[in-house]
Amino acid sequence: MSNRYLELLPTNSNASFSFREGRPVITFQISEQESELLPASIRWCGNFNAYANAARAVPTDNLCMDSRIGIWSMIDQVVISSVVSHQTIEHVRNANRFYSTYFGVSNNEKKLIGSFGETGLTLPSLTGQQSSVVNESAYAASGFTNTNEFCIHIPTGLLLGTSSIPLSSDWGVGGLEISIHLAPESMVLFDKLGDPVANGLTGAWYELTNNKLVCEVHDPSPDELTQLKGRGALEYNSFSGYYQTINSMNANINFSLGLSRVQSVIMNFIPASYLNNLQQNSMQTIYPLTKGGALANISQLTFTKGGSRYPLNYNLDTNFDDRSSVPDSQITRNFMNSVMPFTSLTHTSMSPANTNTTFGGSAGASDQSNHVLGGGSVFGVGISYDILGSNGADFSREAWGMQMDLELVDNNPIASYIFVHNKQTLLFKSGQVSVLS
Repeated sequence: MSNRYLELLPTNSNASFSFREGRPVITFQISEQESELLPASIRWCGNFNAYANAARAVPTDNLCMDSRIGIWSMIDQVVISSVVSHQTIEHVRNANRFYSTYFGVSNNEKKLIGSFGETGLTLPSLTGQQSSVVNESAYAASGFTNTNEFCIHIPTGLLLGTSSIPLSSDWGVGGLEISIHLAPESMVLFDKLGDPVANGLTGAWYELTNNKLVCEVHDPSPDELTQLKGRGALEYNSFSGYYQTINSMNANINFSLGLSRVQSVIMNFIPASYLNNLQQNSMQTIYPLTKGGALANISQLTFTKGGSRYPLNYNLDTNFDDRSSVPDSQITRNFMNSVMPFTSLTHTSMSPANTNTTFGGSAGASDQSNHVLGGGSVFGVGISYDILGSNGADFSREAWGMQMDLELVDNNPIASYIFVHNKQTLLFKSGQVSVLS
């Protein structure tokens, strides 16, 4: 019948939020009501501040944050649940690492500097983002405080969907609670010269103020209400995050997913020593590296289901015998297709510049992999299963696996972030909510 706009404050605090200050979770509640939520309308808004130390000193020229995902780098987890039943509907772990890949593949430089730059504080280069967002010394010198404003969508399977979400406790989910878990400072901020001690940045931290959630709801007409009361189910996408380290030349990763409609699996990598480290950008999605910074060239890649090759009945044998500077085209194509169907990629920031593997793997965030166009290096592996039909692949009874041969010749554990895109069904009736995976 009509649409309304809601503006909601956090339910757990009206103060600022900061991991360092012990307030790392921001919770919003969209109350139970006889309305439908339009998920594409949801925006998390607020102000971002970065400081060099506990005294809130203006950051030095060396303090940075990831330029490709900006404010999204602060989202460690997103938990969506029913207000009435408390049933968890979606839980995205390691969300910022997922966004590093998702934004890198599905957005181009113009979007990073345009709409996302305005709303999410992104830019296509580290230097530009650092000078215009993190380092506000020019404003401070003029007597102003940091006033970085953001207003972003929250990419999860449910909130990226096009179907409205019924909020009624009678014919819907009974309201939605959205909890955003913030990442530690050492995952978000870093010293571009790789020496936070010498540059006085060991106490660097960030703060989010004036937080609110805005969204649009639809109040149904009597005829629409009759249809909605007979609905009872909602199919949506979901992203499940997993983590494992690789520390051998023959990596073998297996997970019992317990999921029946897997659409794709996406993986990205970073040396484990780069994580939670102010010396490095923890959001990099780079090619596996040895301890000395050399490329741990991937020679073969295999995806399995229940121990057998699937959906490809052959190994991906790469072309690195010629030490090409560009990753194997088969790996790149399958990776892009796992993030978004290749035919639907109307724009991307991936190019020979940021998929190029000739960057140096030297210590310190000043490495070339952070500075290439498009927000830094974009590398990952993945496989899509949606070519087999709309229901994807059934991993409810068989383990998902990946085998990778690489030249990891020394002791340098590689952090592997795995994201499984799966279709789920949300069932709701008379205040009862359940999820079929």
